[in-house]
Amino acid sequence: MPPEIEIILGTYEEVLLGFKLIESPTDDLTKSVKFQLKQTFADNSHAGAITSVAVQWPWVATGGTDDRIFVYDMRTRKQSQIILSHAGTVNTLEFSPDLSHLLSGSDDGHMIATRVGSWTKEGVWKKAHAGRVVTYISCHPSSKLALSLGCDQVLNTWNLVKGRVAYKTNLKNKATLGCHPGCLSWSKQGDHFTLSGPLTLEIWGIEGANVIRRIDMPAKPICVTWLDGNECLTGLDNGSIVWISLKDKDDTPPTFIPVHNERVKAIAYLNELLATVSSAGEIKVWKIDMETRKLEEIASTIVDFRPTAMGLLDLCEFGNDQPVEQGIKVEKKPMANVETGQSAKPAAPRGFVTIEYDQDKELDAEEKDGKEKQNKIQAKKAPQKAEESSQESISSEDKESDDFSDSDSDCDVSSDHGDFERKPTKRKQQPTPASKGKAKQQKKK
Repeated sequence: MPPEIEIILGTYEEVLLGFKLIESPTDDLTKSVKFQLKQTFADNSHAGAITSVAVQWPWVATGGTDDRIFVYDMRTRKQSQIILSHAGTVNTLEFSPDLSHLLSGSDDGHMIATRVGSWTKEGVWKKAHAGRVVTYISCHPSSKLALSLGCDQVLNTWNLVKGRVAYKTNLKNKATLGCHPGCLSWSKQGDHFTLSGPLTLEIWGIEGANVIRRIDMPAKPICVTWLDGNECLTGLDNGSIVWISLKDKDDTPPTFIPVHNERVKAIAYLNELLATVSSAGEIKVWKIDMETRKLEEIASTIVDFRPTAMGLLDLCEFGNDQPVEQGIKVEKKPMANVETGQSAKPAAPRGFVTIEYDQDKELDAEEKDGKEKQNKIQAKKAPQKAEESSQESISSEDKESDDFSDSDSDCDVSSDHGDFERKPTKRKQQPTPASKGKAKQQKKK
């Protein structure tokens, strides 16, 4: 019977993936039990990279650069809620151990507590870290306390019962932690928590609120998980895992275990199994030997995505109501197929819209009136002699030229609104070839 765990993986490519540990086919000769990772689902709801993942039966919450939080009910494998509380990238998500609230921190500087089930905001701290970016949140196992880190380099201890900061620790003077402390994580019993710097991991005690163990690292610490109250594992930038035990003496060096060729991006522990994922997309599941402090690889797979965050779902909590697997794959939309020997159909003609302005209507009406007047004048001039017609045409041309010059000077300007309207001008009619011929004949006579 394979361990009942499922790996939930967030990626830069906006895709949320699920992998379940199952038994793989074995040879009859060896009869050894082997395991493999089978993809159970893939969801592409986010419109940006997934930056944080929180898993607590039966809920899975994901936050991303699209400022949104998606909540999934793993009993039905369906999206349950979309939370639009933040106006910036959601950097950290954390369910309280009693599953009463979901804590979230964002680039907008807000720290928000959302009630699980109704998904309503019950606590909003707009200036949790002086309005600066909130980077990490970790909830105490008692669900009464929480720790948070921000870009103001201050460690806040929150009283979740009263909904306010109980204690502040200034980390600006901690040269070993650098400008951006990370790897904030509580131990299983809640007696210790971790903080990391560029090449250092510190373990703090809750009683004295001071550092009880400082370990120098060969590479930058990226992620931390606790096996129990005393055993701590840290993933490094060089692909190794550091095993730290508080039972050892202060001068005892930790155990270094190589697990990946690239950076250990995320690490998680559940049901005596350890899951690790590298920045290259390699997922591995390990069996832990607590006495010898060794790891035995039992399954691995590679995904074509860049992982960002990971969580483990305990399938034992579902009992007989196991969630239905959905073999959904993220694929590109297929192109429209055109059979051979047939040409693609041309696109249907699109309609168009004609927009008419009041000014255009006035011009059309004036042009129509001018044509009617001109037709009446021509009808009256038809029975007259050619000589009179030529003289009248010349005089009419002079009259039109006078009208044109007058129209330029007469402008209706509105001083109240700051804009003006110009009266439509009459264009001078050019003499036609027939009129030119008639004028020449008159001159010859």
